[in-house]
Amino acid sequence: MIKFFRKIRYDLMEKKKTGKYFKYAIGEIILVVIGILIALQINNWNENRKADIIENKALVALKNEFENNIERLKRLCERKARFEEIHRTYWNIITNDTIPLETKAKAFPAGGVGKTWGVQNTVLNGLVSSGQIDNIKNDSLKKLLMLWPNLVQTWNYEEEKWIAINQENDTYLKTRIRELPPSTSEGKGWQYNWEDYVDELVAQRAIFVNDLEHQNLVA
Repeated sequence: MIKFFRKIRYDLMEKKKTGKYFKYAIGEIILVVIGILIALQINNWNENRKADIIENKALVALKNEFENNIERLKRLCERKARFEEIHRTYWNIITNDTIPLETKAKAFPAGGVGKTWGVQNTVLNGLVSSGQIDNIKNDSLKKLLMLWPNLVQTWNYEEEKWIAINQENDTYLKTRIRELPPSTSEGKGWQYNWEDYVDELVAQRAIFVNDLEHQNLVA
């Protein structure tokens, strides 16, 4: 097509038809510009298609990672709820003045540190460090993703405090309950088979179940 316009332009130049020459020259320029714009549009479409593929891959990976995190969190919350119930039951017993000391001593001590969340941020951290987070077009989603590490950091801070308190209580119990031989059931140390050592353990626990420090740690 361009060669066709060029041939016409040369013929007009030879025939000294200046007016028509400029018209054809302008037409040739317009044709080239249109061709360039079409090529750029096609290129942009290809680039956008590639970006969409990259974005979709990142979103799928993020979805899987967050689903895994939420499943871990659900299991953790269930464990913490059971742990809290044990603590609350035990605390209600040892702080009740109407309950005999021997009954308090038979109550199960609310010990144990429990498990942590262990949140995974591998995909998100990789997207941020590589700059591919910019491929996500949804600004609201991108903003939430950028806020996520701070939320996890806050959670971990609170969880560390919770673990520290439980470790303190765990240490308190272990220093006041003498190490016992492993029982025939699961567990060892002060995690025992109650029936085998009931008299000895009641005597040990009777020393601290009314202790204010112990009650505060449990609370």
